[in-house]
Amino acid sequence: MKRILLFLLLFVSAITFSDTLKNVSYNNGKLIGTFRENKQIIPNASVTKLGNEDVLMLSFSDSQMESSVPAFINRNDQYISKVYTVESNGIVVVYVYLKPSITYQVTSRSGEFQVALSNGQAAAAQNPRYTAPQRQVNNNNSSNARITQAQPQSQPSNISRGNKKYTIVVDPGHGGHDSGARGNGYNEKDIALQVATRLANNLRQDYNVIMTRDSDFFVPLDTRAKIGNDANADFFISIHLNSSSSSSANGTEVFYFSKKDQGSYATQVAKFENKVDGSYGDVPFSDFILNDIFYRKNQKTSQAIAESVLNNLINTTGLRRRGVFGANFAVLRGSNSPSILVELGFMNNYSDLSQYLTPDGQERAANAIGSAIRSYFR
Repeated sequence: MKRILLFLLLFVSAITFSDTLKNVSYNNGKLIGTFRENKQIIPNASVTKLGNEDVLMLSFSDSQMESSVPAFINRNDQYISKVYTVESNGIVVVYVYLKPSITYQVTSRSGEFQVALSNGQAAAAQNPRYTAPQRQVNNNNSSNARITQAQPQSQPSNISRGNKKYTIVVDPGHGGHDSGARGNGYNEKDIALQVATRLANNLRQDYNVIMTRDSDFFVPLDTRAKIGNDANADFFISIHLNSSSSSSANGTEVFYFSKKDQGSYATQVAKFENKVDGSYGDVPFSDFILNDIFYRKNQKTSQAIAESVLNNLINTTGLRRRGVFGANFAVLRGSNSPSILVELGFMNNYSDLSQYLTPDGQERAANAIGSAIRSYFR
């Protein structure tokens, strides 16, 4: 028995990533990343076109990143607009959103890489322009660590706190290799992104707004919450669409985080949304929210906003009101701010889905949600 345990310990200890990213920082045209290991680590660098922006992707295979690495860096200088850092399945990717005509030079030395940016003609990759939502013609899903489709045409503007009082995080569910629910020839990830982008643009009139993703790439569930926490966000909202084995299932529902699911149905929905990143779904709540009073305060606020969002959506779309529920959603659990998850309707019910397939329908939904958020954050 001891030999078996020793073997298992040795086996588990052998399953480690060779490189660990310690920090990513940016200042005035220079991006610096540092690794725990004191060796030369060279990223795989490429540029892809997302809407009107060139995005430099620096990928590191067989790597992980420490929890202290900022998932999101907000800048609006002459070189970049923002930086995302994402870890998934042993690959770390740094996404640098370049301003027009910016060139880059990557250098590497022991335990560190640097990206020097300068004015010039940036080379763009030949990825197709994104015009979602479109019907699926094949089921080839993207890699975890690559952006495979470009930004919807309503490009989010840069983020700056400025004089605005509140910061709102808008999280389009799923993305990249994770298509989410499928129905009537559409993928949840595409429609969620379209509605979320319109919501973000709506909210920017009055708030600082951050999107956890603004194109078709995958962001781990814990990273989504961390993006908001790093920005000291005041509210987090995740946009989704539901699915069911029953074609008659229909309606809209909104969830807030609760340590205990409110019934078997809430448990079922939470399990579906958590399964893409199941290990994170099992992390103890105490690792994220240290104070139970803080948790209760967020829960009450989240529940109140959830009710307002649902009421506005039902009054706008005329869809069935399914209710507001507390559930153990992984993407909400890590948030330090009040947070909700909206299931707009059912992908497999075309009457529900058709509400969100047109720009007008998406805009109406965004306006309804935005109005509810404004009623609380004044």
